[in-house]
Amino acid sequence: MSVNITFTLTVTALKDEAQAREVVRSLDEVMEDERIQDQVNLGVAWDEGTAFVSGETDFPLSITRFHLWQPEFESYVKYAVNEVAPGAKLTLDWGYPDLER
Repeated sequence: MSVNITFTLTVTALKDEAQAREVVRSLDEVMEDERIQDQVNLGVAWDEGTAFVSGETDFPLSITRFHLWQPEFESYVKYAVNEVAPGAKLTLDWGYPDLER
């Protein structure tokens, strides 16, 4: 059975813009591996002169066996961030549009 999901992610506590861009590059690889790179926008954003990474789905994604996919995806995202920015803070929030109606 498939579930429609959305997600947003934020990566903060980065050293500088260069590290933020490395996080985006690393997360892009995860999205490509999951074949959702065309449905997720990632980029560097700024808050009071401090760079952070922001990402979100463009529209709901239909994921089969979500209960198995979610923990694996979360671990891949965490690993991708920690690989290039060990001290960074990752926030990953899930949305369930079918339940929000």
